[in-house]
Amino acid sequence: MRIRKSDIGQKIKSNLKIEFAHQDVSAHGGLELFRRYFAIIGLQTRIRSAFKTHGLKGDYTAVHFILVFIALWFVGGRRLKHIPFIAQDPLVQRLCGLKSLPSDRSASRWLGQFTNDSLQALIELNSEIVSEKLSQLDLARITLDFDGTVLSCGDKVKWAMRGYNPMNRHAKSYFPLLCHVAQTGHFFRVMNRPGNVHDAKGGALAMMKKCIEQIRQSMPGVIIEVRMDAAFFQEDIIKYLLRERIEFVVKVPMWKWLNLKGIINQRQRWHWADPSLAWFRDEIHVDSWDLDLDLMFFREKISDTPKKGHQLDLFTPDDGVYEYYVLLSNKNGRPENILDFFNGRCAMEHQIAEIKGEFAFDVIPTRHYQGNSAHQQISLLAYNLVRNFQIDTQSLQARPRTASRTNLWEFGSLKTIRFETINAAARILNLASGKVLRISHNIAREKSYSQIIDSLDNLAA
Repeated sequence: MRIRKSDIGQKIKSNLKIEFAHQDVSAHGGLELFRRYFAIIGLQTRIRSAFKTHGLKGDYTAVHFILVFIALWFVGGRRLKHIPFIAQDPLVQRLCGLKSLPSDRSASRWLGQFTNDSLQALIELNSEIVSEKLSQLDLARITLDFDGTVLSCGDKVKWAMRGYNPMNRHAKSYFPLLCHVAQTGHFFRVMNRPGNVHDAKGGALAMMKKCIEQIRQSMPGVIIEVRMDAAFFQEDIIKYLLRERIEFVVKVPMWKWLNLKGIINQRQRWHWADPSLAWFRDEIHVDSWDLDLDLMFFREKISDTPKKGHQLDLFTPDDGVYEYYVLLSNKNGRPENILDFFNGRCAMEHQIAEIKGEFAFDVIPTRHYQGNSAHQQISLLAYNLVRNFQIDTQSLQARPRTASRTNLWEFGSLKTIRFETINAAARILNLASGKVLRISHNIAREKSYSQIIDSLDNLAA
């Protein structure tokens, strides 16, 4: 049946008068689900225990500030100056356990109080939450990806240095090193560093050892795998992984002193994995390392016509027809499967993009190095809590198991969770039976909320 034209449009003859009043109304009804989840896992108690001996001063505690940051990112804010825009939201206040939220200046001053010891407490809190969840999943293998990312800073930010910055070559930057868990997408640890530090230097090996030791302690018997790009092809890292019998794959840079180009040019016969991919293995001896390395050489066809002026070098290892790359690994398996396994580390880039875009990891809120490092840790903590929330409360769809070793389930991004769950207009009503959170009727949202609430009730039981 056709709709009458008079029932389609409406006449707008005047502007609505805009008024502001104190009401128990929120645009973020789904925050109540996260508040319940945080209460079940004892998040406030864990934060309070982690900081009880560090003496951070102020009217607000570490629990309050960390929850304010988490609430800010959950509802879509990014910078400290966005805190006043959510300060009167009743469900934000309820999540944080506050009647009045701190100002953005108070949050900045609190971050500026961080020292090495208090920062270490935040690091341990985050890694413990991740390792406990991994232990509960009882995984046979844990695959760790290590990589750095560039965060542009202002000229007056402490310990920010000019280095490799593809977005702004002249800007000072930080270059934090991240440890990523491939099976679940968690970020196990982050170490903030000045922008002029090489990817594999600046404490990279020490951080790698701490991550591996903590996983071995929390999950005895688990098989640990490590994936790294060419920057981590360093003597101390390779010897450590071989000595500890940790399975790993690392890309080998096209350094002249390794003579990889000469080996490729002399090779006459390649083994074909498929019509576009060929490989061979060769062992080289590195005199300076006193080490024999069993390398896998790959070439992938990219064109049928050679390009003029192309050379095989560090940055463009192709000759116009084939692209070449070399891997070092101690894993058993077919070379093409090991190549797929190595390429699986690219999934880490999607998670890095999410923590930057949705959890304000790339925001530099203070001029203090330790304060900015603490902000990064809280960002990862919020991200990991969202991952745990999905694992504990949602029926995640399993992804096919492949050699690339990526996420085991189809996780939703915070942007999706914000749209489907968090951003729901709601009103708090005082009824005879108690307080009730009333949300506008929506069949899809009601079904999703019911499933999450049932999961939370089972988790609390």
